[in-house]
Amino acid sequence: MKVVYLAIQAATKKWTMPIRNWKPAMNRFMIEFGDRLNGHL
Repeated sequence: MKVVYLAIQAATKKWTMPIRNWKPAMNRFMIEFGDRLNGHL
């Protein structure tokens, strides 16, 4: 999970446009990692 977080942090420095389909992705992350994400989002 830490690797995913660090990859996203590094990628955000290059992002110039809004993320498409972010809501469905976040829903899936909550299904898969909900117990680990509570309190971080």
